[in-house]
Amino acid sequence: MTPLLEDDAARVRELLREHVSTELGEVQQLTGGFFSRAYAVTAGGDDYVVRLNNAAHAAEGFAKDAYAFQHFASASLPIPRTFAIGVSGDDAFSISQRMPGRMLEACSPEERRRALPALLDTLDVIGQADVSASRGYGDWSIDGNGRHLSWHGYLTAIVENDEDGYYANWHAMYENSFLERDVYEVVYRRMLELLPHCPEERGLIHNDYWFMNVLAEGERISGVIDWANALYGDPLYDVARLSWGSAAEGWWYADGAELLRARYGHLPDYDERITCYACHIGLDDLRFYVQTDNRTQYEFFRDRLLAL
Repeated sequence: MTPLLEDDAARVRELLREHVSTELGEVQQLTGGFFSRAYAVTAGGDDYVVRLNNAAHAAEGFAKDAYAFQHFASASLPIPRTFAIGVSGDDAFSISQRMPGRMLEACSPEERRRALPALLDTLDVIGQADVSASRGYGDWSIDGNGRHLSWHGYLTAIVENDEDGYYANWHAMYENSFLERDVYEVVYRRMLELLPHCPEERGLIHNDYWFMNVLAEGERISGVIDWANALYGDPLYDVARLSWGSAAEGWWYADGAELLRARYGHLPDYDERITCYACHIGLDDLRFYVQTDNRTQYEFFRDRLLAL
């Protein structure tokens, strides 16, 4: 074990003793997300996942996981229960149920293909979830309410300079990084041209439905995790994100765009909506890859955007 894991493992044991049980098994390191470090432990005979995350937005993301379980979990949409959220040292922490099965990221291409029908069925369940207990559109906070008055309002806000959050004062990137203002603005204008085709629909959007956030047992989806980026709006946005991301190797099925068109292409204004949302998703990608200093990925998605 690395020194970091040893330090984390001690805190994981302490957190589980405090919130769950003193009867602990071995701490097992799991594949984490971009920000979180994740560990699996059996405590009191049940299986748990403990995540530690020192990012500024971590506690809110964990709270959204808890809200998603409370309001959207069902037999057809398995979401892990959150048992405790808090702060430990410099990290926010979350203790949640460990779902059965394996992440699709760890499955073979053949196993992933067998899970495809259930994967898309579960995506449809997400889009049809009852969101009547909340209000608002776009990204939502720990109370479950969206921060925008309309879906179009959320989409058009991608050009605004944020005062706080992960992209606080991101307009400064135009001056002190490789973010290209002319590229950003031309893609934004293209998005605005297509926006009238997008309905003011208010459904649940996972917004991160990649292989690393979905677990499967054979051909059954056994868990959908990580709701930190979830939105309210047109559920076709999730389809657009998968179609867009399928060009990045390993994130989704390489023929994802064709698979999704075969299933959803009959929907009104499909091409215009998919392209509009691809512009929005791509603009966020540009900011993200500048924020994380990944010029290679930035240039890859910039060129894809300009091809639109």
